[in-house]
Amino acid sequence: MLRKHLYEIDFMRTFIMLGVLSVHTSNSYLSMTKPMSASFLAIGSLVTSLHFTRESFMFITGLVLAFTYADKPLRAMPFWKKRLARIGIPYLVWTGVYLLFNGLFQPTPHYWLPSVFMRDVRHSIFTGNQFFLYYLFVTMQFYLVFPFFFAWLRKSQRYHRHLFIGSFALQIAITALCKFVVPHTDPLRLPPVLSNIVQYHNEFILTYQFWFVAGLIVALHYESCLNWTKRHARLLFALFIASLILLWGHYLFDRMVLHETEGIASLVTQPLMVPFSLLLTINLWLAGSKWTDVRENQAWRRFSQFVELGSTTSFGMFLLQPLPLVLAEHGIHTLWLEHGATWFHYLLWPICIAVVYTTSTLGTYWLSKVPHARYLVGRTSPIPRPLPSSPVQSATDSIAASVASSG
Repeated sequence: MLRKHLYEIDFMRTFIMLGVLSVHTSNSYLSMTKPMSASFLAIGSLVTSLHFTRESFMFITGLVLAFTYADKPLRAMPFWKKRLARIGIPYLVWTGVYLLFNGLFQPTPHYWLPSVFMRDVRHSIFTGNQFFLYYLFVTMQFYLVFPFFFAWLRKSQRYHRHLFIGSFALQIAITALCKFVVPHTDPLRLPPVLSNIVQYHNEFILTYQFWFVAGLIVALHYESCLNWTKRHARLLFALFIASLILLWGHYLFDRMVLHETEGIASLVTQPLMVPFSLLLTINLWLAGSKWTDVRENQAWRRFSQFVELGSTTSFGMFLLQPLPLVLAEHGIHTLWLEHGATWFHYLLWPICIAVVYTTSTLGTYWLSKVPHARYLVGRTSPIPRPLPSSPVQSATDSIAASVASSG
């Protein structure tokens, strides 16, 4: 009954990952731009609108996982053994890599003391605070509840529409708390459990519950949902453009009128980001479905190769990206100080994104060829070389992220 492979999800994964690297690279430029200048506000607006990537990856994580198990028996222990090992091993290893990387490039005076270092190791493992590993930390939480929640979801299909709407409303409420309450709350005055939730809400699954729930529900009604979006494609695109303009206006209002900090104004977890990210994700899904119809055409051959290679390397790129990002940021800063010209500074912007993207892709591709190291980039087999007549099929066992988990 179900298709064996969702090529449109490959498309989404590729361009969401490009968005991830773009926003992280653009943040480097933002930090080197005069605060509240026209350039600063323009980059800040762009970065804010690129923050959809986190939510979109969580959506396809739930979607692909549910699609995989929609017509298969699901037992908790075998599922956890397979999934948690596949994502947990990379999580632990890359946590160690990043801690060593920080110690070499940005050490504190007592960083290498055994007691201090081991304290940092424990803290990092239980909070996912090293670079972007929070995503894997949240994904592991999702894996823990998935067998039980999905079993209930399959038995209660007549309530899916109500669950979707209720989950959306809950997400608005949660992001309102993250935007308007959490930044002004002192965690030390709260009970221990609430204190930890407030401090680490970005690493807590409940903060993103709608995106996982939406992915699961869409997977169970995949063709009907996709057909509905195709019938309303023009309306959905118009709503996306309107939400984009509204988001930019909201950011500028927060910065210029309310004088909020950059971190709060561009917050990922704020109410307006929920409908905006949903509309952008849907339109990306539609674009992927259109590409699916032409992906084997000769005229689209090279583009299809790019999409499929980007999809198969997305998880590894997500893990590798901090290394080229830090080096690129250092290089940008050095070149900017040497040349000084604003035009040269911004000329490096797309070049830097391309370099980080290419470096991360090649690094993932290379590691996938090494028998044991390939597990560190989410692979159980090497990434095949794209063929002119047959684009590489995305690995169904690649974990969401980008990074979306497939089966």
